Amino acid sequence: MEDSIRLQAELRQKILEAKQILNIYKPLIDAYIVDFYRLNHWHNLSPSWIRCFTNIPISQLPELLTFECRNKETIVWPLTVLALRSLFRRLVHTREKEASLEHQTKPICVYQQQATLFQKSVKLKKRHEIEQFAFNCFSERALGGGRRTLVDIGSGQGNLARTLAYGFGFRLCCLEQNKSFVHVARQKDAELWRQVAKNNPSLRDSVIHPVHLHETVNLEAIDPEAFVQLLRDALNIEKEQQPDSPFQFGLIGLHPCGDLGPSLLRLFLACPECHFVKLVCCCYMKLTVVGMVENTPTPNERGFPLSEFCRKANLSLSYEAREIACHAIEQYREKLLRADYLELKVHAYRAAIESIIVRMRPDLRHAGLKSGIKATDVSFEEYCERAVAGLGIVIPREETHSDQTRHNLDHWEEVVKFYTLRLMFAPLVETIILYDRLLFLLEQGANARIDVLFDPLLSPRNHVITAFK
Repeated sequence: MEDSIRLQAELRQKILEAKQILNIYKPLIDAYIVDFYRLNHWHNLSPSWIRCFTNIPISQLPELLTFECRNKETIVWPLTVLALRSLFRRLVHTREKEASLEHQTKPICVYQQQATLFQKSVKLKKRHEIEQFAFNCFSERALGGGRRTLVDIGSGQGNLARTLAYGFGFRLCCLEQNKSFVHVARQKDAELWRQVAKNNPSLRDSVIHPVHLHETVNLEAIDPEAFVQLLRDALNIEKEQQPDSPFQFGLIGLHPCGDLGPSLLRLFLACPECHFVKLVCCCYMKLTVVGMVENTPTPNERGFPLSEFCRKANLSLSYEAREIACHAIEQYREKLLRADYLELKVHAYRAAIESIIVRMRPDLRHAGLKSGIKATDVSFEEYCERAVAGLGIVIPREETHSDQTRHNLDHWEEVVKFYTLRLMFAPLVETIILYDRLLFLLEQGANARIDVLFDPLLSPRNHVITAFK
């Protein structure tokens, strides 16, 4: 209890300090990079920052995207940048996995013995996430005895469930609203199980197959008792239930999007039978927040903030802030380190075409353009032609070759520098969201923590929230 009270006090203090920083730098954090030329974002920076970053080469920018403690700085940054870096080191939750966890002995299980079967047709990023998440669930089970039944809401095609069931011996109930996903999941389960059982026939009598349900669960108006009964029926619990062993389960989620993560935390608290939850969340920009154009959500419908403290503090995060928190900061830093500068020029192309489009068609401001066009492969004129395909507009040659456009593109490095400065605040914004969720769980009496689970270069949303009650 004392540890929880102490942790809550620490979280509140860090959130308040982070809020002050975001308020001071709100114009920078909330600036759309596509409006860089149109709204003259560069000249909205402070004079000291403009003087510094005008002369700083792009090759020095990666230092801004790491907050490791150094004996000395290698660049003479403005004092405000030095102060921010010091604050970030203290306030931002680490994104690096503990070295001791990286070298933990892996358990002897079916997954370890037949890993290639489980990894077949699974991309590297997803493979890394599933493997690390499954090992983490297995370690919780080893520590806590009977944590065997897991429920995955929004399970997709069941890749995580298959690994947990056939590879680690968990019992899985999966709920998915997309009927075709459920059909594919059952097919893939059968294919994998045939191979696993062929290699190890002794598993035939011990494995419990995942149960995939085609269900749409309204988590905002859910009846906990009815939900638990749905699970009991699906898993055939009543027939095997022991009087001295009540039904319990854990909620899991690998990158539940937007409001789904907060809704799962509420479900965890509402169901007595749900004894733990483990989530790696994403898509913060899709969270429901106060101030949206639609009807103002009630506290039980909001995706942010969740905690009573943050609600009373009127803590808010703009769409732009939540969106920048979802960016792949380590991957961008790697591009800077590899000197892939010309590839980053695409941000300048996008900003330059935005200023042209808004002059021609103000109603198309921030319109979705075709993505995936590499600035290294095409001229700006060709980029414009491809980007607006299907938008019902043609960019005239006199616009793509105008003096203003040439001036903008000549200053493309300013776009890279400005984007890097915005990205510097991304881990702080994500920390606020994570700490609000952690504080919400602690306020409700749960035992909760945040761990780094994935390699951030492979999976940028790499924090897992785990809670028990």
